[in-house]
Amino acid sequence: MTSFYKNQWLICCFLISMLTALSCTNTKNRTLNKPVKHIYVQSVEFSSPAVNKIEQVFVERLEDRGIKRVPKSNASEITVVLAINNDIGKEGFTIEDGKNGSIIITGNDERGLLYGIGKFLRTAGYTDEGFTVGTWRGKSVPDKELRGIYWATHFYNYYQTAPVAELQKYVEDLGLWGYNNIKIWYDMHHFKSYDDPVAVRFRERIAHILQAAKNIGMDVSFTLVANEAYAESPKHLRALPGRERGAVYPEDICPHKPGGLEYILKVREAFFDWCKPFNPSYITIWPYDPGGCATSDCQPWGSNGFMKASEAVAQLASTIIPQTKVILSTWMMDSTEWKNVMQQMPAAGSWVNTIMAEKINDTYKGFFTKVPGNIPAIGFPEISMDGMFPWGGFGANPTPEKLAEQWSKVSNFSAGGFPYSEGIFEDINKAVYAQLYWNDKVGVDDILKEYTRYELGIAHTGSILKVIHTLEQNHHMRWWPGKLEGVKLQLDWFPSKNVKPQPDPGAEDAYEIVKKSNETMSVWAKSSWRWRILFIRTMLDAELKANGGSPNEKCYEGFYELLKLYHCTEQTDPVVKPPLPAAGNK
Repeated sequence: MTSFYKNQWLICCFLISMLTALSCTNTKNRTLNKPVKHIYVQSVEFSSPAVNKIEQVFVERLEDRGIKRVPKSNASEITVVLAINNDIGKEGFTIEDGKNGSIIITGNDERGLLYGIGKFLRTAGYTDEGFTVGTWRGKSVPDKELRGIYWATHFYNYYQTAPVAELQKYVEDLGLWGYNNIKIWYDMHHFKSYDDPVAVRFRERIAHILQAAKNIGMDVSFTLVANEAYAESPKHLRALPGRERGAVYPEDICPHKPGGLEYILKVREAFFDWCKPFNPSYITIWPYDPGGCATSDCQPWGSNGFMKASEAVAQLASTIIPQTKVILSTWMMDSTEWKNVMQQMPAAGSWVNTIMAEKINDTYKGFFTKVPGNIPAIGFPEISMDGMFPWGGFGANPTPEKLAEQWSKVSNFSAGGFPYSEGIFEDINKAVYAQLYWNDKVGVDDILKEYTRYELGIAHTGSILKVIHTLEQNHHMRWWPGKLEGVKLQLDWFPSKNVKPQPDPGAEDAYEIVKKSNETMSVWAKSSWRWRILFIRTMLDAELKANGGSPNEKCYEGFYELLKLYHCTEQTDPVVKPPLPAAGNK
């Protein structure tokens, strides 16, 4: 063959190969861009119990949205390949196109696979016609190492009363959003003693929650108050009331009274023995809210009595659970206490692994200054209680812009954190912080778009984003005279009392948007608790505005639906339930 004909032959082969490639690409795009009802999932070659569970969670979330798994590949459906490759970066993932129109989700490790699946699910589209693969492709590795969420399991709130299976699923959902650690508080003051049958049942409940996290590769942690105790704690050992900040319980113990510290360690030893099998990554030791003691020996509490008790508890933990690390909280400490604690860090660094510090209000501050010994600092951002009362009483409380601004002030100093959660009503806020911890440059609306597509099944996200921003704009305290008197709170505290109605601009338009969306949404999305708490909040804002700030019959219907969604009981403290009149709680 002459060189001329040889070159012509090579050109023809090249053109044929290009046309074939274009044909394959077009076929692939047609498959990916049309809604499908079925999906084929090809498992990773390397398997483990966590990987198997993560794959199961993936399939279940699709099934929740009407997408079924098929046992073998079908050219007319979507094939998703799950893989592990340790070269991506700790907890990172990639999503890329594979052969024959497949999608490959690769995790650097088990958690990376979980987070990659989460990204894949959040960037897809969901309609009654089926599931459409999103266009996001690339590599993603988290910015912050510690991306935790703290569940305040007390007051008989959602976390203390909801069905265990519902809580386990919620743990998995938070893992898909990027969290890698769930922290629980075993609030002793609820129980008479360690052997109290109520305490035993509560520990069993906690165990199920924590196991759900462990099953998908997440870490677990515990919060504990330095001097907390059970309801039957010896009265002669109790802390002196006064100088408390935030909540305080009379059962707390003074570590300076003879026998006080020994009692604290006795009750803590039993708990550490119980939680040892869960291999907790951290215990966080807490100073105030609750906690504290006003005796002269303990003052100032944050840098004196608290440090004495904390060191003893930390040393006990290192004996019983040697792999656990200690987070020292500085919650509600003043500047003097902070300075004194920092001066103690060179020595305390032998038992303190991390400092928890974040500005919380104008009175008490956590200062992100350099901690001696290069001890890392993390935050404890408020996502539940600020600016509204009762917490969750009006449904969803999204404040994404405020959270992003709060995070921007500390992100350069922080290694992550544990947002404070009292229930499901701040689900949007949880998603926002999960993604800010993952990528501290991500835009709020980018997070909200993923939330709206995945959690609410709404493809055209603009109108719902408008609703969310309106709800944040109208986030404030509410009160109606003659309706809430007689509602007894555990801490006898009603911060919204006597506040005046506010204008709530845009409330009517937001309500019209959600009503129209409700008419066209998929059945799974319309009935989901995430949509219902957003819908109810929007309705309440509009109805209360129209009724001069007082509730009407429609508002009460919304309150009662929230009671059911939150699984409120007769024991649920009014701080975490809808604001019904006293008689309405019966």
